Amino acid sequence: MREVFLVGVGATGFGAPSHARGMLAAEAAGAALDDAGVSAHDLTAATVGGRQASDRGLKLTLDGTPCLGRPSTWAGRALQRAWQAVAAGDDDLVLCVGSSGAPADCHPLPSQAEAARRYMARTGATAEHLARITVKNRRLGADNPRVLAGGRVDVAAVLASEVVAWPLRRLMVAPAATGAAAVVLASREGLRRTASREVRVRASVLVTAADGEAAATRAARLAYQNAGLGPEDLDCAELDDRTAAGELAAYEALQFVPDGQGPELVESGFTALGGVLPVNTSGGLLSQGDATGASGLAQVCELSWQLRGKAGLRQVAGASAGLALSGYEKRDDGPAFVSLLIFST
Repeated sequence: MREVFLVGVGATGFGAPSHARGMLAAEAAGAALDDAGVSAHDLTAATVGGRQASDRGLKLTLDGTPCLGRPSTWAGRALQRAWQAVAAGDDDLVLCVGSSGAPADCHPLPSQAEAARRYMARTGATAEHLARITVKNRRLGADNPRVLAGGRVDVAAVLASEVVAWPLRRLMVAPAATGAAAVVLASREGLRRTASREVRVRASVLVTAADGEAAATRAARLAYQNAGLGPEDLDCAELDDRTAAGELAAYEALQFVPDGQGPELVESGFTALGGVLPVNTSGGLLSQGDATGASGLAQVCELSWQLRGKAGLRQVAGASAGLALSGYEKRDDGPAFVSLLIFST
Protein backbone atom coordinates (compact mmCIF):
# COMPACT_ATOMS: atom_id res chain seq x y z
CA MET A 1 0.00 0.00 0.00
CA ARG A 2 1.23 3.50 -0.84
CA GLU A 3 1.57 6.39 1.56
CA VAL A 4 -1.44 8.73 1.61
CA PHE A 5 -1.27 12.43 2.46
CA LEU A 6 -3.89 14.96 3.53
CA VAL A 7 -3.12 18.00 1.36
CA GLY A 8 -6.20 20.22 1.54
CA VAL A 9 -9.31 20.78 3.68
CA GLY A 10 -12.32 23.07 3.63
CA ALA A 11 -15.58 23.43 5.56
CA THR A 12 -18.61 25.69 5.56
CA GLY A 13 -20.36 26.96 8.64
CA PHE A 14 -22.93 24.58 10.15
CA GLY A 15 -26.51 25.70 10.71
CA ALA A 16 -30.04 24.54 11.36
CA PRO A 17 -31.38 21.82 9.00
CA SER A 18 -32.70 22.88 5.64
CA HIS A 19 -33.50 20.98 2.46
CA ALA A 20 -32.10 23.90 0.42
CA ARG A 21 -28.37 23.20 0.66
CA GLY A 22 -27.60 25.46 -2.29
CA MET A 23 -23.89 25.66 -2.94
CA LEU A 24 -22.60 24.27 0.37
CA ALA A 25 -20.80 21.25 -1.09
CA ALA A 26 -19.27 23.35 -3.87
CA GLU A 27 -18.12 25.94 -1.32
CA ALA A 28 -16.40 23.29 0.81
CA ALA A 29 -14.85 21.60 -2.23
CA GLY A 30 -13.51 24.91 -3.53
CA ALA A 31 -11.99 25.73 -0.15
CA ALA A 32 -10.25 22.34 0.03
CA LEU A 33 -8.84 22.70 -3.48
CA ASP A 34 -7.60 26.22 -2.72
CA ASP A 35 -6.01 24.94 0.51
CA ALA A 36 -4.14 22.28 -1.48
CA GLY A 37 -3.14 24.77 -4.17
CA VAL A 38 -4.70 22.73 -6.98
CA SER A 39 -7.72 22.99 -9.29
CA ALA A 40 -10.47 20.51 -10.04
CA HIS A 41 -8.69 19.75 -13.32
CA ASP A 42 -5.75 18.35 -11.34
CA LEU A 43 -7.94 15.74 -9.63
CA THR A 44 -7.83 12.14 -10.78
CA ALA A 45 -11.05 11.17 -8.95
CA ALA A 46 -13.61 12.24 -6.36
CA THR A 47 -15.89 10.61 -3.78
CA VAL A 48 -19.09 12.03 -2.37
CA GLY A 49 -20.85 11.76 0.98
CA GLY A 50 -24.43 12.84 1.63
CA ARG A 51 -27.22 13.35 -0.87
CA GLN A 52 -25.76 15.62 -3.52
CA ALA A 53 -28.27 15.34 -6.36
CA SER A 54 -29.49 18.94 -6.06
CA ASP A 55 -26.08 20.56 -5.68
CA ARG A 56 -25.48 22.01 -9.14
CA GLY A 57 -22.45 23.91 -7.91
CA LEU A 58 -20.70 20.66 -7.00
CA LYS A 59 -21.51 19.14 -10.38
CA LEU A 60 -19.92 22.13 -12.07
CA THR A 61 -16.88 21.93 -9.78
CA LEU A 62 -16.37 18.24 -10.54
CA ASP A 63 -17.17 18.49 -14.25
CA GLY A 64 -15.09 15.82 -15.96
CA THR A 65 -13.75 14.33 -12.70
CA PRO A 66 -14.55 10.60 -12.33
CA CYS A 67 -16.57 9.84 -9.18
CA LEU A 68 -15.72 6.60 -7.40
CA GLY A 69 -18.95 4.73 -6.73
CA ARG A 70 -22.33 6.17 -5.78
CA PRO A 71 -22.69 8.89 -3.12
CA SER A 72 -22.61 7.48 0.41
CA THR A 73 -25.07 8.74 3.03
CA TRP A 74 -22.25 8.63 5.58
CA ALA A 75 -19.11 10.73 5.06
CA GLY A 76 -16.90 8.07 6.67
CA ARG A 77 -17.57 5.59 3.88
CA ALA A 78 -16.84 8.15 1.18
CA LEU A 79 -13.58 9.08 2.90
CA GLN A 80 -12.50 5.44 3.18
CA ARG A 81 -13.19 4.98 -0.52
CA ALA A 82 -10.97 7.97 -1.34
CA TRP A 83 -8.16 6.70 0.90
CA GLN A 84 -8.31 3.24 -0.68
CA ALA A 85 -8.06 4.68 -4.19
CA VAL A 86 -4.84 6.50 -3.33
CA ALA A 87 -3.34 3.77 -1.13
CA ALA A 88 -3.96 1.09 -3.76
CA GLY A 89 -2.24 3.11 -6.48
CA ASP A 90 -5.37 3.77 -8.54
CA ASP A 91 -5.34 7.56 -8.11
CA ASP A 92 -2.90 10.31 -7.14
CA LEU A 93 -5.17 13.23 -6.18
CA VAL A 94 -8.68 12.58 -4.87
CA LEU A 95 -11.27 15.00 -3.51
CA CYS A 96 -13.78 13.75 -0.94
CA VAL A 97 -16.72 16.07 -0.28
CA GLY A 98 -19.82 15.64 1.84
CA SER A 99 -22.81 17.70 2.89
CA SER A 100 -25.98 17.34 4.89
CA GLY A 101 -29.13 19.35 4.37
CA ALA A 102 -31.79 17.50 6.36
CA PRO A 103 -32.06 15.75 9.74
CA ALA A 104 -30.16 12.47 9.83
CA ASP A 105 -32.22 9.29 9.45
CA CYS A 106 -29.88 7.23 11.60
CA HIS A 107 -28.45 7.17 15.12
CA PRO A 108 -31.70 6.26 16.92
CA LEU A 109 -31.79 7.99 20.29
CA PRO A 110 -33.33 5.08 22.26
CA SER A 111 -30.35 2.83 21.49
CA GLN A 112 -27.92 5.60 22.40
CA ALA A 113 -29.71 6.12 25.71
CA GLU A 114 -29.62 2.40 26.42
CA ALA A 115 -25.88 2.33 25.70
CA ALA A 116 -25.43 5.27 28.08
CA ARG A 117 -27.34 3.47 30.85
CA ARG A 118 -25.21 0.34 30.41
CA TYR A 119 -22.01 2.39 30.53
CA MET A 120 -23.09 4.23 33.67
CA ALA A 121 -24.03 0.99 35.41
CA ARG A 122 -20.66 -0.55 34.51
CA THR A 123 -18.42 2.36 35.44
CA GLY A 124 -20.29 4.43 38.00
CA ALA A 125 -20.42 7.42 35.66
CA THR A 126 -23.05 9.99 36.60
CA ALA A 127 -25.15 12.55 34.77
CA GLU A 128 -22.68 15.17 35.96
CA HIS A 129 -19.84 13.45 34.06
CA LEU A 130 -21.94 13.67 30.89
CA ALA A 131 -22.75 17.30 31.61
CA ARG A 132 -19.07 18.14 32.03
CA ILE A 133 -18.33 16.74 28.56
CA THR A 134 -21.03 18.98 27.10
CA VAL A 135 -19.57 21.98 28.96
CA LYS A 136 -16.06 21.20 27.63
CA ASN A 137 -17.21 20.87 24.04
CA ARG A 138 -19.43 23.93 24.08
CA ARG A 139 -16.60 25.98 25.58
CA LEU A 140 -14.33 24.89 22.71
CA GLY A 141 -17.10 25.50 20.21
CA ALA A 142 -17.32 29.10 21.40
CA ASP A 143 -13.93 29.63 19.71
CA ASN A 144 -14.99 27.95 16.44
CA PRO A 145 -16.84 30.29 14.04
CA ARG A 146 -18.28 27.37 12.04
CA VAL A 147 -20.43 25.74 14.73
CA LEU A 148 -24.20 25.75 15.15
CA ALA A 149 -24.40 25.85 18.97
CA GLY A 150 -21.16 27.21 20.37
CA GLY A 151 -22.57 29.24 23.24
CA ARG A 152 -21.00 28.42 26.59
CA VAL A 153 -23.05 26.55 29.20
CA ASP A 154 -22.38 25.34 32.73
CA VAL A 155 -23.09 22.00 34.39
CA ALA A 156 -26.23 23.30 36.07
CA ALA A 157 -27.70 24.43 32.76
CA VAL A 158 -27.01 21.07 31.13
CA LEU A 159 -28.59 19.14 34.00
CA ALA A 160 -31.60 21.47 33.95
CA SER A 161 -32.27 20.90 30.23
CA GLU A 162 -35.11 18.65 29.09
CA VAL A 163 -34.73 14.85 29.43
CA VAL A 164 -35.04 13.42 25.91
CA ALA A 165 -34.24 9.76 26.69
CA TRP A 166 -32.94 8.97 30.16
CA PRO A 167 -30.15 9.67 31.09
CA LEU A 168 -29.66 11.98 28.09
CA ARG A 169 -30.79 15.59 28.36
CA ARG A 170 -31.27 17.97 25.47
CA LEU A 171 -27.85 19.63 25.81
CA MET A 172 -26.15 16.21 25.95
CA VAL A 173 -27.38 15.38 22.42
CA ALA A 174 -26.07 16.93 19.19
CA PRO A 175 -28.69 18.91 17.26
CA ALA A 176 -29.28 18.08 13.60
CA ALA A 177 -27.34 20.40 11.30
CA THR A 178 -26.75 21.50 7.73
CA GLY A 179 -23.19 21.93 6.48
CA ALA A 180 -20.47 20.68 4.18
CA ALA A 181 -16.80 19.72 4.39
CA ALA A 182 -14.19 18.42 1.97
CA VAL A 183 -10.67 17.04 1.96
CA VAL A 184 -8.05 16.33 -0.71
CA LEU A 185 -5.93 13.18 -0.40
CA ALA A 186 -2.76 12.58 -2.42
CA SER A 187 -0.08 10.03 -3.11
CA ARG A 188 3.58 10.98 -2.78
CA GLU A 189 3.54 11.88 -6.47
CA GLY A 190 0.35 13.90 -6.07
CA LEU A 191 1.80 15.68 -3.05
CA ARG A 192 4.56 17.15 -5.24
CA ARG A 193 1.88 18.92 -7.31
CA THR A 194 0.35 20.70 -4.31
CA ALA A 195 1.32 23.64 -2.13
CA SER A 196 0.61 21.68 1.05
CA ARG A 197 2.59 21.08 4.19
CA GLU A 198 2.96 17.32 4.58
CA VAL A 199 0.35 15.63 6.81
CA ARG A 200 0.40 11.85 6.49
CA VAL A 201 -2.62 9.60 6.85
CA ARG A 202 -1.01 6.93 9.01
CA ALA A 203 -4.08 4.66 9.15
CA SER A 204 -7.63 4.54 7.83
CA VAL A 205 -9.99 1.74 8.84
CA LEU A 206 -13.71 1.13 8.52
CA VAL A 207 -15.24 -1.68 10.56
CA THR A 208 -18.63 -3.00 11.63
CA ALA A 209 -19.78 -4.61 14.86
CA ALA A 210 -22.95 -5.21 16.85
CA ASP A 211 -22.73 -1.76 18.46
CA GLY A 212 -20.69 1.40 18.22
CA GLU A 213 -18.49 0.76 21.25
CA ALA A 214 -17.47 -2.69 20.00
CA ALA A 215 -16.80 -1.28 16.54
CA ALA A 216 -14.63 1.49 17.98
CA THR A 217 -12.62 -1.00 20.04
CA ARG A 218 -11.96 -3.14 16.97
CA ALA A 219 -11.13 -0.09 14.84
CA ALA A 220 -8.65 1.20 17.42
CA ARG A 221 -6.78 -2.10 17.55
CA LEU A 222 -6.42 -2.17 13.75
CA ALA A 223 -5.60 1.52 13.35
CA TYR A 224 -2.90 1.65 16.01
CA GLN A 225 -1.30 -1.44 14.49
CA ASN A 226 -1.39 0.00 10.96
CA ALA A 227 -0.16 3.44 12.06
CA GLY A 228 2.70 2.22 14.21
CA LEU A 229 1.42 4.63 16.86
CA GLY A 230 -0.46 4.19 20.11
CA PRO A 231 -2.83 6.35 22.13
CA GLU A 232 0.15 7.69 24.08
CA ASP A 233 1.49 9.24 20.85
CA LEU A 234 -1.62 11.33 20.13
CA ASP A 235 -1.77 15.08 20.75
CA CYS A 236 -5.46 15.64 19.92
CA ALA A 237 -8.55 13.72 18.86
CA GLU A 238 -11.94 14.36 17.28
CA LEU A 239 -14.48 11.81 18.53
CA ASP A 240 -18.08 11.10 17.63
CA ASP A 241 -20.10 12.90 20.29
CA ARG A 242 -23.66 12.69 18.99
CA THR A 243 -24.22 12.21 22.69
CA ALA A 244 -21.95 13.15 25.58
CA ALA A 245 -22.14 9.51 26.70
CA GLY A 246 -20.82 8.39 23.31
CA GLU A 247 -17.69 10.48 23.75
CA LEU A 248 -17.18 9.18 27.28
CA ALA A 249 -17.43 5.52 26.20
CA ALA A 250 -15.03 6.18 23.32
CA TYR A 251 -12.27 7.16 25.78
CA GLU A 252 -12.08 3.54 26.88
CA ALA A 253 -12.74 1.98 23.48
CA LEU A 254 -9.79 3.93 22.06
CA GLN A 255 -7.52 2.97 24.99
CA PHE A 256 -7.09 6.50 26.29
CA VAL A 257 -7.74 5.03 29.72
CA PRO A 258 -8.27 1.49 31.14
CA ASP A 259 -11.78 0.05 31.18
CA GLY A 260 -14.01 1.64 33.77
CA GLN A 261 -11.89 4.76 34.25
CA GLY A 262 -13.50 7.11 31.75
CA PRO A 263 -15.21 9.17 34.48
CA GLU A 264 -11.83 9.77 36.15
CA LEU A 265 -10.52 11.14 32.85
CA VAL A 266 -13.34 13.68 32.79
CA GLU A 267 -12.68 14.74 36.39
CA SER A 268 -8.95 15.20 35.77
CA GLY A 269 -9.29 17.57 32.78
CA PHE A 270 -7.21 15.12 30.70
CA THR A 271 -9.30 15.77 27.56
CA ALA A 272 -9.74 19.55 27.96
CA LEU A 273 -7.73 22.09 25.98
CA GLY A 274 -4.47 22.34 27.92
CA GLY A 275 -4.87 18.75 29.16
CA VAL A 276 -2.78 15.74 28.16
CA LEU A 277 -5.00 14.77 25.19
CA PRO A 278 -7.51 17.45 24.15
CA VAL A 279 -10.64 15.92 22.61
CA ASN A 280 -13.02 17.68 20.22
CA THR A 281 -11.20 21.00 20.03
CA SER A 282 -13.63 21.87 17.23
CA GLY A 283 -16.44 21.78 19.78
CA GLY A 284 -17.52 18.40 18.45
CA LEU A 285 -20.99 17.58 17.20
CA LEU A 286 -22.44 18.86 20.46
CA SER A 287 -21.44 22.33 19.21
CA GLN A 288 -21.21 21.86 15.46
CA GLY A 289 -24.38 19.81 15.08
CA ASP A 290 -24.94 16.36 13.59
CA ALA A 291 -24.50 16.51 9.80
CA THR A 292 -24.05 12.86 8.84
CA GLY A 293 -22.94 13.57 5.29
CA ALA A 294 -20.25 16.00 6.42
CA SER A 295 -19.36 15.58 10.11
CA GLY A 296 -16.65 12.97 9.63
CA LEU A 297 -14.92 15.20 7.09
CA ALA A 298 -15.24 18.22 9.37
CA GLN A 299 -13.35 16.23 12.02
CA VAL A 300 -10.50 15.72 9.54
CA CYS A 301 -10.50 19.43 8.72
CA GLU A 302 -10.05 20.28 12.41
CA LEU A 303 -7.17 17.83 12.77
CA SER A 304 -5.46 19.25 9.69
CA TRP A 305 -5.70 22.76 11.14
CA GLN A 306 -4.33 21.50 14.46
CA LEU A 307 -1.38 19.66 12.90
CA ARG A 308 -0.54 22.69 10.73
CA GLY A 309 -0.84 25.15 13.61
CA LYS A 310 -3.88 26.91 12.12
CA ALA A 311 -6.52 26.28 14.79
CA GLY A 312 -6.42 29.75 16.34
CA LEU A 313 -7.68 29.95 19.92
CA ARG A 314 -8.32 26.20 19.85
CA GLN A 315 -4.70 25.35 18.99
CA VAL A 316 -3.04 22.47 20.83
CA ALA A 317 0.58 23.48 21.35
CA GLY A 318 3.01 21.36 19.34
CA ALA A 319 0.33 19.04 17.91
CA SER A 320 1.90 16.48 15.57
CA ALA A 321 -0.44 13.46 15.71
CA GLY A 322 -4.23 13.19 15.86
CA LEU A 323 -7.11 10.73 15.60
CA ALA A 324 -10.62 11.03 14.13
CA LEU A 325 -13.45 8.64 15.05
CA SER A 326 -16.89 8.84 13.44
CA GLY A 327 -19.76 6.38 13.43
CA TYR A 328 -22.98 5.44 11.69
CA GLU A 329 -25.65 3.25 13.25
CA LYS A 330 -28.42 1.78 11.12
CA ARG A 331 -31.97 1.41 12.29
CA ASP A 332 -33.75 -1.94 12.73
CA ASP A 333 -30.96 -3.43 14.82
CA GLY A 334 -28.45 -3.19 11.99
CA PRO A 335 -24.70 -3.15 12.70
CA ALA A 336 -22.76 -0.07 13.72
CA PHE A 337 -20.17 1.29 11.27
CA VAL A 338 -17.09 3.10 12.53
CA SER A 339 -14.42 5.04 10.63
CA LEU A 340 -11.13 5.74 12.39
CA LEU A 341 -8.18 7.66 10.95
CA ILE A 342 -4.80 8.58 12.43
CA PHE A 343 -2.72 11.48 11.08
CA SER A 344 0.77 12.79 11.79
CA THR A 345 3.15 15.42 10.48
